[in-house]
Amino acid sequence: MSDALVIAGNVITMDGARAEAVGIAGGLLAAVGSRAEVREAMPAGTVEVMVAGTVVPGFVDSHVHLLWAGRRAGRVSLTGATSIGEVRRRIREHAGAHPGDGWIEADDDLDPWDLAEGRLPTATELEEAAPGRGVLLDRRGHDALVSTTALHRAGITAGTPDPAGGRIARDARGEATGLLVEHPAVALVRAVMPPPGRAEHLRWIEAGQRELLAHGITTAMDPAVAAAELGAYAEAARSGALRLRVTAMPLGSAGVSFAELDRAAGDCGLESADPERLRRGPTKIFLDGGGSLGTALLSTPWPAQNSMPWPAQDSMPWPTEDSTPYHGNQTLSREELLAHCRDAARAGRGAGVHAVGDAAIDLVLDVLAEVDAETPIVGLGFHLIHAYLGPGPDAMRQARRLGVRVSAHPALQWDFGAGLIDRLGEDRAAAANPLRSWLDAGVEVGGGSDGPGPPISPLHGMWQARTRRVRGRDTPLGPEQAITAAEALALFTTGAARITGGPGTGRLRVGDPADLAVLDGDPLAVEADALLSIRVTATIVDGRVVAGALSTKGWGTAGNRDARAEDL
Repeated sequence: MSDALVIAGNVITMDGARAEAVGIAGGLLAAVGSRAEVREAMPAGTVEVMVAGTVVPGFVDSHVHLLWAGRRAGRVSLTGATSIGEVRRRIREHAGAHPGDGWIEADDDLDPWDLAEGRLPTATELEEAAPGRGVLLDRRGHDALVSTTALHRAGITAGTPDPAGGRIARDARGEATGLLVEHPAVALVRAVMPPPGRAEHLRWIEAGQRELLAHGITTAMDPAVAAAELGAYAEAARSGALRLRVTAMPLGSAGVSFAELDRAAGDCGLESADPERLRRGPTKIFLDGGGSLGTALLSTPWPAQNSMPWPAQDSMPWPTEDSTPYHGNQTLSREELLAHCRDAARAGRGAGVHAVGDAAIDLVLDVLAEVDAETPIVGLGFHLIHAYLGPGPDAMRQARRLGVRVSAHPALQWDFGAGLIDRLGEDRAAAANPLRSWLDAGVEVGGGSDGPGPPISPLHGMWQARTRRVRGRDTPLGPEQAITAAEALALFTTGAARITGGPGTGRLRVGDPADLAVLDGDPLAVEADALLSIRVTATIVDGRVVAGALSTKGWGTAGNRDARAEDL
């Protein structure tokens, strides 16, 4: 049977006009236009299906931790926990269901204001939940809360110095409280934990892509991919197990150079595994912390009244108000950042730099201007990740001049916007994630979710970008930064595609891969709140349905033969 297919319906091409149909052949878009035009362009006998909904380009997420989404199933779920007591109960139940002395991990997306106690649990409280077990609660991929046993296994004591770029939170006696701030500190515990093997990585990839495909995502940029995980992606691609397109960003750090990442990617055959499905992306670099964590690098000090993400006042990982003000965490030095970016540019590659606070954003752009003076960086993939807390007009102009894009994540603003009010006040929180300003400055912006944790659905991201609504608040936060329906859809199609790279463009145009999402509503025609009710009914990659099913109004052919459902 021929793989040719015509899909007719309400088609949003993102290429300047709507269409009535698309024709697919050989995994590519062979025709786009009216039904008559597409029928005429396709071979006689091509199956035609009329969908009961709207066809859009497959969604693109420029920043989603696919592997992390897949690994959540094996971790303790703390979603919806409202007290430390409930957190401890869930850990205790998990320990009972998984006896032994193995490590217990959880994705901790909770903030102090989510819990009745108004704070996060201590090492002692985690220890009481699972005595003798190493417990690690991963705080949004940055910080961690660990149990007393975990501290002991890692050899962390009152005499352990803070690692460069990280902090060990301590009580008044200097003892570790269980909070480890940023990657270098968390790495002290990670170093004594058994690493996951290849089979586990492959299971994560399968589970993660299943979730993304259900949301209509056909291309994903997975940031912070370690060397062993690059190998798992390459194996999945070679075996045909990768059902969506992935751009994998190798994770660089103070201890992992660009040259080491280059060797790791080469050794596993990352770029030759299946170039249509798997691409090597820019290097991922963490420069600062997060707004929700109170560790983003700011030009002005964090307010002394900042609601603390720490177990107690005397366990703050920064100096108290009567000593040096705290501006946030800087994970890499300027020299380390410059080395990564310079080496990437010289190799014809880019870097995506996690920079939340305005001081971090300014530092990245200053470094990239220096790199650009010796190696032009336009088109190499350099982009700011998050860039939501206080970027100024000068930074936006500099980003545009350098051709630096922004990977922006409306779901983050929804997730912890109310917490930013508590930390920084209404005005500064309302100015966060300034999509309107970035776009008006002429900077290319691509949408992402930063999931798991924040909602992964691109439709949710579009809704937040249009409404500026945040969790736990009935009124918009910073409505002046809202964007239009067309701009919101572009965030998760054409805009994100420019950041991820790859064979697709985020458009439905002849010659592009036949990557589509079929929705039961029109995201450009409905009121913003209705976006939350739209469902993805089918996801198509290379012309094949990989999630959901085509909900049809009718069947036909572009020739004279009767069409049957089994022809799909």
